[in-house]
Amino acid sequence: MYACIYTKDQAKRERLSQLFGPLVTRGPVFMLFCLDYRKLETFIASKGRVNTASDAMMLFLGIQDVAYFAQNMVLAAESLGLGTVFLGSAPQLDSELREIFCLPDRAFPVVGMVLGYPAESPKPRPRIPTKFVLHRDEYYDLDADDVEEALSVMDAGLIREGYYARLNAKIKKPEPGEDEVGYDQYGWGEHISRKYARQGLRHDTLMEALRQAKIEP
Repeated sequence: MYACIYTKDQAKRERLSQLFGPLVTRGPVFMLFCLDYRKLETFIASKGRVNTASDAMMLFLGIQDVAYFAQNMVLAAESLGLGTVFLGSAPQLDSELREIFCLPDRAFPVVGMVLGYPAESPKPRPRIPTKFVLHRDEYYDLDADDVEEALSVMDAGLIREGYYARLNAKIKKPEPGEDEVGYDQYGWGEHISRKYARQGLRHDTLMEALRQAKIEP
């Protein structure tokens, strides 16, 4: 239940850079990974049958398929010395991507990717400590000390390397008033809290995009 469309076309990639940002034109290949109910239902119809699974269940299964496929593409690319960057805003750009790539009904964009030979080999970005994401036997709920420890790891690493400053990626704070947080204090915790407090993907917006693709979640 997946499809991948790739393009090297300069004009297409320039249009995509207006949606995803200039990173798209820094690599020679752009890939779009999609849910593809249409193809699955075509196979089912070829046997004289009709898909009776709910679109909601298909959505979960399809996203799993897309995720496996996209990650395997990363592993294959890296084995050849290529670099990749995922672009996660594809679902929010459904109408534009549908027009650019001639997506039919029952197909829906999940994630984009830029592919190319890396100009540098940066150190791995910091990650939340493993003990907070890999739980043994049962779910482990973070307490205040855990949150502070995890954020200190993420914030210190990204501030030290000037990650957000380099990308000029500071998000406007959702609260009124002057923004007194400079890039020397603007870390991962500040970034994600602003991102999802101010511009998180709204449920009704996503539902409408899916319906435009003739998918009823």
